Amino acid sequence: MLAVLAIAMTVMGFTQNEDYMNMKQFDVKSGKIEYKIEGKTKGTKTLWFDDYGRYQYEYTVTTIKMFGMTSKTESLKIRDKEWMYDINLVDKTGTKMPIEQANQMLNGVTDATTDEQLNKLGKDMKKDMDMKDGGSESILGRPCKVTISGKLNSKTWEYKRIFLKTTVDLGGALGSSNEEAISFEENISIPVSKFTAPSGIAMQEVDLNQLYGTDGE
Repeated sequence: MLAVLAIAMTVMGFTQNEDYMNMKQFDVKSGKIEYKIEGKTKGTKTLWFDDYGRYQYEYTVTTIKMFGMTSKTESLKIRDKEWMYDINLVDKTGTKMPIEQANQMLNGVTDATTDEQLNKLGKDMKKDMDMKDGGSESILGRPCKVTISGKLNSKTWEYKRIFLKTTVDLGGALGSSNEEAISFEENISIPVSKFTAPSGIAMQEVDLNQLYGTDGE
């Protein structure tokens, strides 16, 4: 759900004919962020990134208790200049998707859309999710823009296009969730080898052209 919120906030800054997959994802060149996850789901997440987010390595370990049962997840998401990986480290399976295919598909949509239409789309999405400006607050000594969504019952703290804290209350059995950065090393040196998928994973490639019935042109 928060992914939808992030998309709406990003769309507002889109311009026509922009190469989206190669654009800066963050306004910080590199870093390592450690998060704690609390609520119905508990755990930790660590994000390494470089080249303004064009390289990312996100490692997450969580446990959730529902109906008297406890389940554990251990996952890894990696992005480099060629691939995006989504890996389940518990059962050693994963998928990978070519960056170029996703780039072509996004550009095909936005090239046919004017800047005015893109801006309206972002505004409409924000209105549909009842997004409001929550002012500014500090996380780890960094000034964050706060955004509140009445539709998602969520709140985000964003620093230079990086979410340092998110809270959401889904109600019922799903309950509330809180994810907050507890440390942030900014503009550090990270070896390229960090953004390499581990061996021993049964990997399946996702072909967007086949998935959506396009020829990629």
